Amino acid sequence: MSALSSRMRVLGLLVLFVGLALTAWAQLSGLRAVPVLSGSMTPYAAQGALVVTEPVAPQAVQTGDVVAFVPPAPFARGNHPVMHRVAALEQVQGAAVMTTRGDANPQPDPWRIALGGADLGRAVLVVPWAGWAVMAGPA
Repeated sequence: MSALSSRMRVLGLLVLFVGLALTAWAQLSGLRAVPVLSGSMTPYAAQGALVVTEPVAPQAVQTGDVVAFVPPAPFARGNHPVMHRVAALEQVQGAAVMTTRGDANPQPDPWRIALGGADLGRAVLVVPWAGWAVMAGPA
């Protein structure tokens, strides 16, 4: 075996190890990778991007945040999250709710999300084109 192929093998194993370590760390810290399925958040995150989110407490959500959440029925597509910007926060019958809107959409979303008990992720990193690989994987 040549010295070059031996170095390539070591480098490949190192990359694999670092990738596995980063994946484990991300899972333990609650980070999620959310593929962008539509152009509704362009230019912030174009279709095919991958957005990394971190868990956010409902009381910490602020207007202008980009958050991932599962919309209410009948708008939900299985358990796949939607990622839109928080357009407004308000109290409705004593409960905190948020109104969201995609950056490229002219109108707010047709739903309001009750913040109490909602599973929310705040966007922290956008990786262009990386979502295509996730979307091409098993359903």
